[in-house]
Amino acid sequence: MAFFSMIKVLLLCTASLSLLATLASGQNTTNYLLSGEHLSAGQYLIEGNTKLIIQNDCDLVLYHSTKLIWHSGTINGGLGCYLTLQENGKLVIWNNKNDVVWDTKPIKQIGRYILIVQRDYRAVIYGPKVWTTSDINGSDDVAVATALNGPIGVSGAKKIMMMKMEKIIEVMNDE
Repeated sequence: MAFFSMIKVLLLCTASLSLLATLASGQNTTNYLLSGEHLSAGQYLIEGNTKLIIQNDCDLVLYHSTKLIWHSGTINGGLGCYLTLQENGKLVIWNNKNDVVWDTKPIKQIGRYILIVQRDYRAVIYGPKVWTTSDINGSDDVAVATALNGPIGVSGAKKIMMMKMEKIIEVMNDE
């Protein structure tokens, strides 16, 4: 009996290590980035078939399936590029020399921000101020409400970080 318990423990440890290795491999299955977090070259945020990726050529690109929706225009901006969402809500692409390759307009207000890849094929920064990729066919109307019970669909450390934000996002659809 103790032998089978030991096998169960070993299997659980193996499964846990596999999960950690998968998460560390650069594959991202979330659609958001919080203030202070970053994406390295090749990493992405994804919502359905919409993906925001910092490519190895340093270009930040928003795709829906294989269709290009938007890009930062920073192809060949350097090596080892990564994307950060700063505490002031500014989205910045840095190269390996710590040079700014591209950024959004300065917001100048320290706060808790979140970059979200949305179902409407946009990437949007929410917080005290808003930045969005251009929207050709839709509305920029956004309602931000206080969260009473914390965020939905998030678990673990991310849930704790998001609960600190004390906000949920509700995108108003004008259809």
